[in-house]
Amino acid sequence: MSEPKRTGLMQLLSESQGVQFVVPVYQRNYTWTKDKNVKQYMYDLHKVLNKDYKNHFIGIIIYLEKTLDFSTREFSIIDGQQRMTTTFLILYAMKHILEERNENEIVSQLNNQFLTNPNHKDNIKYKLKPLVSDDEVYKCIVENKFDDIKNKNSNVYKNYVYIKDELAKYMQSGFTANDILMAMNKLYLVCVPIDDREENPQKIFESINATGEELTSADLIRNYLLMDLTSDKQEDYYKNYWRKLENNVNQDSKKLESFFRTYLAIKKYELVIKKEVYREFVKYVETINIDIKDLFEDLIKYSKIYYYILNKNINDFDNKVRYVFEDFRKLKSEMPLSLVMELYSLYLSSHITLDTLSEAIWIIISYMVRRSICDIDSQNISRLFPTVLRDLLKKCNNNYENIINELNQLLIGSNVNTSGSYMPTDKQMHDILMYANVYERDVLRMILDRMELFDNQAPVDLSALSIEHLMPQTPTELWYDELDTDEKTYFENLHRLGNLTLATKVDNSIMQNSIWDYKNEVLKNTLHIKMNNEIYGIKKWTLDEIDKRTDEMIKKICKLYPYPNDIDLSVTFTNDDEKEAKKSCIDRLSKVYDIESISDGKFYKTKDGGIGFRIYYSKQYNYKDNQEKYWYGYRLSGFEKIENCKEQKLVFICNNNNNDTFCIPRSYIEEIKDKLVTSADKDGNIRHWHINIIIHDKKNAILVSKPQMDEIDISKYRI
Repeated sequence: MSEPKRTGLMQLLSESQGVQFVVPVYQRNYTWTKDKNVKQYMYDLHKVLNKDYKNHFIGIIIYLEKTLDFSTREFSIIDGQQRMTTTFLILYAMKHILEERNENEIVSQLNNQFLTNPNHKDNIKYKLKPLVSDDEVYKCIVENKFDDIKNKNSNVYKNYVYIKDELAKYMQSGFTANDILMAMNKLYLVCVPIDDREENPQKIFESINATGEELTSADLIRNYLLMDLTSDKQEDYYKNYWRKLENNVNQDSKKLESFFRTYLAIKKYELVIKKEVYREFVKYVETINIDIKDLFEDLIKYSKIYYYILNKNINDFDNKVRYVFEDFRKLKSEMPLSLVMELYSLYLSSHITLDTLSEAIWIIISYMVRRSICDIDSQNISRLFPTVLRDLLKKCNNNYENIINELNQLLIGSNVNTSGSYMPTDKQMHDILMYANVYERDVLRMILDRMELFDNQAPVDLSALSIEHLMPQTPTELWYDELDTDEKTYFENLHRLGNLTLATKVDNSIMQNSIWDYKNEVLKNTLHIKMNNEIYGIKKWTLDEIDKRTDEMIKKICKLYPYPNDIDLSVTFTNDDEKEAKKSCIDRLSKVYDIESISDGKFYKTKDGGIGFRIYYSKQYNYKDNQEKYWYGYRLSGFEKIENCKEQKLVFICNNNNNDTFCIPRSYIEEIKDKLVTSADKDGNIRHWHINIIIHDKKNAILVSKPQMDEIDISKYRI
């Protein structure tokens, strides 16, 4: 980096003959406003004019200096583009005022010294190349073509008008053009030239912007890709690649950041945390050593796929896949996007058919829907899909005839053994959903819509429908009497699947909390809604009817979003009754400690209050060499009910034929937790630690992985 130097504004411009200041395309946004930034600039200028300030420091300009030929140079502005753009707007406003006054001699001097490079070719004629946001507006101002300005709401135009009005006031009060230009030269800045042969401009750009408004990874990636190009190439690549990428994805930098994160997941088979997207992208590009044009072509390819999957008009899809992409969008989850995008890429390259693509994506949707409606924590699968993609491509090895079977096995069959990533079976769906409160679950509306549309020759406009509670959300005494139940039981059944249907918003407001006979008459008018055909005519709405309809709806969900039949489950369920397993273990614990329940079967304490117990439960998974494996998630929170106990113990119940139980001091788990596998949130913070207990013959151990795979014997804690 060359030595920084202090200079006045006009001195900088007058000494830069043959120089063009370029605002690079990757910094196109001009955000200064007349009411804040520009107002302050003009205030400082006025203070110097009035001699209130002898001079005034207005900031730093950092630029990358490039020599184009023996007589011309380019200063690519890395920092200070807002200030430089505004300075030129002031000079052009001054020029136009002088032209209106027919002061042509000083206009010529202003042009030749500060605004243009005389005797230079057109591409470097202007001292500031109009590559800022609103560049067409700026160009019209430069060329004095105000009638051609279409966007008069742009910051460039509004700031120009404000500046011109302010300068006119200065001159009306007695200041000359010379006074104003001399005052501008007393507004000084510090110039920091950079030689790209000695410095890394991108690193400097990162450092500068680390202290200002936080840039997204997409902003930094754009700069990284374009910064080293000449200004002409920057403009060309920006228009022909970056703009297309924005059009396919979104101009919002957060959306672009998400796209690049997915792109990396496709290329690296891992989901990097958001704050590392830029670093990992740079690392990836430098590792593969790809030509910049080839990289842009690849990015455009995947941005088009992104557009097809998420942004394309749904009615433009082939009938075979329209409903698939409709439901995928309704999931509103980007977790499986890397896998879905690469499947689409395989279709575009004719490796798989449209039917196969549709079936494969429906497998993914079914996996996501079953987990979501069962309210299974999605954090457990946030990094699953890139891994599945890697293994799927490896398994297929460019032969995709069995891709559906391989996908089923990798996504579903292989994850039966991992409690965090499993897809609920039909039986598990029934067990979980039969009495569950599903009203607030994200995919409920999507499921009801799909149930309504399935095998329906005359589908209704779903946008006109809303979810209706058959047994109303606001109960009346008549409803309590009708159901012959109490308030507690009523609300336990209110949000179950069987009590929910679809109705027009008008009918919904009519029914409200009316008694069943009246609701049934209203339902008579909703028989064009297929799912209401089955409800209309029921003489009395009871808890038994809710049970019956819930069971039927679970079966329909399982049919719509099927569990694959041709996979190796590799899992043993030796005791399906969780309640019995817990009861057996608590009885065993009671023989060792004089305990009493605190709440909901998860917390117990000794009657003297000295020891508190937190109960954990796990089903059985097969592990290598026929060992049993049990998985538990340990969090730092959730101990409030026993926090006053002098000692806290964790009771791990293993659902096997023996109902093996381990009672381990929490202090011991704290000692070993740094050796355990962890799950993190989107910001990289630890959400919970994985406690894996393995049992085989007489061996009882916790499996740890740090610093290496090992087993810690816990036989002494078995009760």
